[in-house]
Amino acid sequence: MRIGYIGIGDMGGPMARNLLKAGFDVVVHDLQQDKVDGLVAAGATAANSPEAIANQAEIVMVCLNTIPASHAVAKAVAGGTAVRIYVDQSTIGPTAAQQLRDYFKDTNIQMLDAPVSGMIAKAVDGTLSVITSGPKDAFETVKPAFDAIGANVFHVTETPGGGQMMKVLNNYINNIQAVGTSEGVTMGLKFGLDAQTMFDILNVSTGRNSQTSGNLADGIISGVFSGGANMKISQKDITLGVEEAERLGTPTNAGRAARDTYNQAIADGGDQERSTAIFKHVAAKAGVVAGK
Repeated sequence: MRIGYIGIGDMGGPMARNLLKAGFDVVVHDLQQDKVDGLVAAGATAANSPEAIANQAEIVMVCLNTIPASHAVAKAVAGGTAVRIYVDQSTIGPTAAQQLRDYFKDTNIQMLDAPVSGMIAKAVDGTLSVITSGPKDAFETVKPAFDAIGANVFHVTETPGGGQMMKVLNNYINNIQAVGTSEGVTMGLKFGLDAQTMFDILNVSTGRNSQTSGNLADGIISGVFSGGANMKISQKDITLGVEEAERLGTPTNAGRAARDTYNQAIADGGDQERSTAIFKHVAAKAGVVAGK
């Protein structure tokens, strides 16, 4: 089967490339022509619109940055003549995922929400976690493609939005970890502890988390915050988590505090930075500078 991929940016681009490496026939579309040209050079075919992809590919996968973009693309694809399975790999939350399914109600197109977890490096080397919900038979059809982009592939539930719920709560926890780690390490630096020593100890102690052993730690030690997605993505993700928790009536104390920290960082210029730079904004309140 031919696979269409819409949204070939930081995450979607490497995933589409890994589909090509696995031998799939891939047709791509993106508003950024240089992204399209790069995939075409790697063996993909270009399409000039989501509708064009939906008229060529039986499976259409998308990875988009905003909920409005997800709505617009799903609505366009729903009118396609070739598409039979629509896979949204964006992080949009369960409420939006359930809303998107309305576009496919009177069609013969099945929908899976299949967000991924892992940074850009994992997208590049094909070791993402793929978290899926939707019809099990559609999942089994698409699974060879998921195996090409992820080392850990899960089917959570057939309930619409279940994959998105799992992704949202994962990112909720991860972003709270980023803010909490930044605050704790700032405390240590202000006291006079060495950053590398702190991480050496944290990573063999109970404070270890994905931030103490990842890009955030590297940035704090070096003073160069080049890792992670754009900070606006982290802000979007923690906001989604808070909103979904509020809909469900579950506690949001830590989430709201982390969201407020990201909101302030964005207001102070963080929209031009990667997510790991959240430490800079936390530390600045204490007069601490990373790498010094």
